[in-house]
Amino acid sequence: VNQIASALIIAAIFDRDVNCRRAASAAFQENVGRQGTFPHGIDIVTTADYFAVGNRANCFLNISVYVAGFPEYTQSMIDHLINMKINHWDSVIREFSAEALHNLTP
Repeated sequence: VNQIASALIIAAIFDRDVNCRRAASAAFQENVGRQGTFPHGIDIVTTADYFAVGNRANCFLNISVYVAGFPEYTQSMIDHLINMKINHWDSVIREFSAEALHNLTP
C-alpha cells in the first residue's frame, strides 16, 4: 500500500504533464476515500487536490515540502528527483527539481 501511495504522490507532484498530475491526484483521492489505507491520506488530499496540482511550480516548491513532512513519502520523493528528474530533458523540470531537492533536504 505504501508503494502505491508513494508512486501516486510522486506522479501527482512531479510529473511534467498537468493531466498526469491531475489523474494521479484523483486516483490518490479515490483510494483515500474508498480504502482509507494510504498514510496521512486526508491531510495530503486536502493539499494536493485536483486544482492545486494544476500549477507545476506549486507542486515542486510547495506541495512537495508539505508531503515530505510525512516520513512515509520523504525518501521516495528525494530518490525520484535524484534518479529521474535532475537529468530530465526539460530544463524547467531540472530547475524545479534542484529547487525541490534544496527544500526537501536539510
